[in-house]
Amino acid sequence: LACGTPAHFHQPAAGRRGMGWTRMALLGLGAHLASAWVTLPDAYTDRKIAWPMPTEPLSDTGLGGGLAFAIDPQMCDRLLPQFKEDDNLQVSVIRFVTCEDINDAIERAMTTWSNNHPYIKFYNVSDECAALGEGVACDLAELWIDAKPPASGNELVAAFVLHNPEGVGRNYKPGKTWDTGVRYPSGEVSNDDWAIEFTTLTFHTHMCWYLDATFCSQFRLLNDNFDVNLMMQFVIWGIWSISFLLLFLRLAQIFFFVFRFGFKVGLRRAIRAQSQSMVVTYVLLFFLISPPIIWFKIFVPCVTCYDFEATAAHEIGHVLGFTHTDSFPNQHKVATKPFSKATCELRDGIPGKSGSAVELDPNDPLIEESIMFHLTTRKSKTCLTTNDFQGLLYQYPVCDDDLILTEAVCVKQERNVGWLRFVTATLPPFVFASVAFYCLVELALYYENKEQTKNRWKLGGIAAVQEGRRRKAATKEDKKYASGIFGKGISKSISRARSMSKDLGRRGSKAPKPRPAQSAQPSGSVAAQPSGTSRPADNGVAL
Repeated sequence: LACGTPAHFHQPAAGRRGMGWTRMALLGLGAHLASAWVTLPDAYTDRKIAWPMPTEPLSDTGLGGGLAFAIDPQMCDRLLPQFKEDDNLQVSVIRFVTCEDINDAIERAMTTWSNNHPYIKFYNVSDECAALGEGVACDLAELWIDAKPPASGNELVAAFVLHNPEGVGRNYKPGKTWDTGVRYPSGEVSNDDWAIEFTTLTFHTHMCWYLDATFCSQFRLLNDNFDVNLMMQFVIWGIWSISFLLLFLRLAQIFFFVFRFGFKVGLRRAIRAQSQSMVVTYVLLFFLISPPIIWFKIFVPCVTCYDFEATAAHEIGHVLGFTHTDSFPNQHKVATKPFSKATCELRDGIPGKSGSAVELDPNDPLIEESIMFHLTTRKSKTCLTTNDFQGLLYQYPVCDDDLILTEAVCVKQERNVGWLRFVTATLPPFVFASVAFYCLVELALYYENKEQTKNRWKLGGIAAVQEGRRRKAATKEDKKYASGIFGKGISKSISRARSMSKDLGRRGSKAPKPRPAQSAQPSGSVAAQPSGTSRPADNGVAL
């Protein structure tokens, strides 16, 4: 977005090509909604605007001693909530963006330019201005940096720069905020160019920002080849849908058990069945929780928010007098030879002049690579291209080859905390869900085991009673049997005794019959008596 007249706002032109810088300013970097605008004097395309080099060696005005900047003490409090690195559920003691990080990003953005030019330096007078309590009216500051909500009509703007603004307590000449006549580091003076005396840089607080440029740049690089937004939607929500479906089926299994066996028994049996595959359940929980976090807290900020450091570097380019590379395509300039002592005069920057170091090239294919291309959420850069570097020497000529670098240098912090943010955002809900599920399963298993133990005790008691009864009955039967045997034995013994007594009685009551006499018997012998027989009584009869 560029401006020709004061406070005049332009939307980015679609499809413009070309690279380089206009006569008054180097153009560059990218825009999606919109990024920034600059308030410039009339007839902007006919002359440069630049910070002058003072004639007095000890003067600290303009480029003398460096540009003094002050940051509004309230800027951090206003801007910090818009950084989405901390807009999640991570542990509160972990802060990925602090006020120091924001201030460091601004200073690195300044070094993007100061490291590539010997006469462009910045020094911080924020504490001194804060002590004075004068705010934007602090005379010590030549650059005031703050943050505020956008004015009506500027909602699409993420940041903007105002050169020599009115109503800020500056001692401009009566009725005139712009003076002509700029002395450059080369020592030459251009009486037609506009001199910058004071500038404000404002970041809007309705836009979201991020500092994790290293991590988010991966998505922007992918977006150059295909629609990364569509790809991430397919991958992230596809994984979430599959996990949701599988967990739904496992939940349906629980309802099936409840429907079949009743609430208490069915629920316990279902959870016991689920406990057999706890690892699978934890994996499904993770892929159910993590995709929304990745989408809303990690991916979306990278593609919808602005890279704060890149925006700051882009805006510092505006502070130095550059506008967008695609704002004035017919005034685009590119370097035809490196700027040096041999090409440091102002006339060497006039296109079309014989021996000029620049030429007009509105169709330069590298226009979008410049740091001053319209700032976008998808295209952001924190380093100068080769042509940006030459444009800086064109804007502020230097005639000492010993002070001129041969190529652009870049100081960029490798900040890659995206995966750490993912872990801190995912871990709390995942741990909570896992612990809740584990406790539910353990509680169900506890009551199931308790019920089974109770049933075992109950069944064991019944079995013991039955066993006691069986043993009692068996004992009774044994006693009965034993007493039966004993009784029968006595009866048989008495009966046998009686029978023997009767037999003896009968035998005693009967006398034995006499034996018949034998006719021949030797004399002097006596007939033998049978054993066990009684000898007949002697009746006195002689034989």
